[in-house]
Amino acid sequence: MSERSCLSFDPDLARLSSIYGKMRTLVIKVGSAVLTASDGGVSVKALSLIAGEVQKQRARGISVVIVSSGAVAAGRKTLSLGRKPLSLAMKQAAASVGQNRLMWSWEKALSRHKITAAQVLLSPYDVIERDRFTNLDRTFETLLSLGIVPVVNENDSVATQEIRFGDNDQLSAKVAAIVRADFLLILSDVSALFTADPRIDSSAKRVAYVPAVTSDIRKMAGISRSGLGTGGMSSKVLAASDGGSWGLPVGIVGGMKPRILDRFFLGKEGTLFDAKSIPQSSKKVWIGYFSRPSGDLVLDAGAVEAIKRRKTSLLLPGIVRTEGDFSKGDVVCLRSMDGQLVGKGITRLSSMDIRGNPVSGGIIVVHVNDLSLLDDQNDQKELRPC
Repeated sequence: MSERSCLSFDPDLARLSSIYGKMRTLVIKVGSAVLTASDGGVSVKALSLIAGEVQKQRARGISVVIVSSGAVAAGRKTLSLGRKPLSLAMKQAAASVGQNRLMWSWEKALSRHKITAAQVLLSPYDVIERDRFTNLDRTFETLLSLGIVPVVNENDSVATQEIRFGDNDQLSAKVAAIVRADFLLILSDVSALFTADPRIDSSAKRVAYVPAVTSDIRKMAGISRSGLGTGGMSSKVLAASDGGSWGLPVGIVGGMKPRILDRFFLGKEGTLFDAKSIPQSSKKVWIGYFSRPSGDLVLDAGAVEAIKRRKTSLLLPGIVRTEGDFSKGDVVCLRSMDGQLVGKGITRLSSMDIRGNPVSGGIIVVHVNDLSLLDDQNDQKELRPC
């Protein structure tokens, strides 16, 4: 068993140094528990510490994107809602009120370092639909080229339970893919992944290095008791699993200490979830993880072997059947004959064209450049969403 094949209680200092030395774009996700003061409002101290960290990275030539929670918490304070459970409508109202206050707080904190902030509110449709995804990509690229720090949040004032990212941990991984970040750092009220909940088990040990997220790693992830966020450690581990699948290393560390980034990259705190594969293009990440497939292509064993092992395009003779109705240019799931997901891709033929076409070896149905394959080592079993 190799050194990187299992988790480690000791930090991988060489890997941390390599990531830090090559980093050019960093996404920092800040959780509600980090940003919320004892009175329920936005913590000026936390914002000041994080803004200082942002400035230090920018001085090294690193572009920074912030994914910020806290809008609902800020709205709760303004509307005197306390910590009681809220209906969806009340959460949306709190987010509408709190978003302005949250953004104003970020602007003040960053402006002390002469940094211009830009608010970016997202809905799932902005990443699910290809045209909107491409436009969003260009927007981020332009903001970063101008030296602006985007502050991103889900548009909670219009989000529903059925149509939302899930939480800002998931959102931060997607934003990191869009901006082609070299690293995602999640600042949490929990300082790292532990073998057990350290608040109730004194024998719990910090896991400093995780080469890949497996089902055993997920079992270690506890649920936040703060009541301020929606994610908990399990959501952070899921974000790390997603990011690792498309080549993005992810770190989790406690976010309320000075020089927290230095402490993380020196291996003194936090957990590094490494990436299992080389970084994928934003297009392939969109195909594999953000798009919504319109149907399925069921492939024979030869076609599965060709696209997975030989990395070729999918040709028409390898398709056993289609499932669902889809058009040219739609995203489809590629499955083996036993139903296992192989990957996803953009089809060059409609379902009707495929069914009515005589078998021809020269017809490409999904080009290799439009394929996103499921990593054989991925313990998720599925590309998301599918």
